[in-house]
Amino acid sequence: MKNQTLDERLRQYETAGQGIGYGSKGMLYALSAVSGAGLLLGAVPAEAAIQYSGLQNQNVNATQNSFKVNFDGAGDPDFTFRLFSSSSQLLSAFQGTAPAGQVIKNNGQPANLISNYAVSSQRVFAAVSSEELALGNSSVYDPGNFLNQQGYLGVTFQLNGNTHYGWIQYKANVDATVGTVIDWAYEDIPGAVIKTGDTGKKKFNWNLFLPAIINGKKI
Repeated sequence: MKNQTLDERLRQYETAGQGIGYGSKGMLYALSAVSGAGLLLGAVPAEAAIQYSGLQNQNVNATQNSFKVNFDGAGDPDFTFRLFSSSSQLLSAFQGTAPAGQVIKNNGQPANLISNYAVSSQRVFAAVSSEELALGNSSVYDPGNFLNQQGYLGVTFQLNGNTHYGWIQYKANVDATVGTVIDWAYEDIPGAVIKTGDTGKKKFNWNLFLPAIINGKKI
């Protein structure tokens, strides 16, 4: 087998790292390790850790008319989903624990966000109190952003006096009689950005492979 050049070895490990590019932090550290004195320029900065609920698929309906989301599993719930009837309208509603639980809104109601939407301090949040996610049997009122739709709520809440950002995936059926809280996640480092749908899947760790890269070993 012919000897591989450094560039060939780096590309081989790039492929194994699921397509992490030369512009990535991992590749920069790998390049710095093999180009200078064989040493890292510095320790890789600690990354925020995403705390993910796992699939929940909790229905809110006539049988179970409420479900509480507690991001850290301690203390009071951060958000509550409810199903109730008001003036012959079926409501799939949502509220946050006052005053800390807040949500990104669209036209005055909780926004239905797409996947990979950045939830951060750069967004505008508002308190939520019995906000309609979906409103059935109505031709008068805004039906809400989740009627017969699935998507993400971008939220912020307080944990130990610090501001955290997270998302909740939710869907409602065609007449708002059933809403489903699918899953949720948050960043456990205060103020850290999270993207909707990000469950914290582990990223390729270049540092583990630096000795092999330097020595030209096969993967």
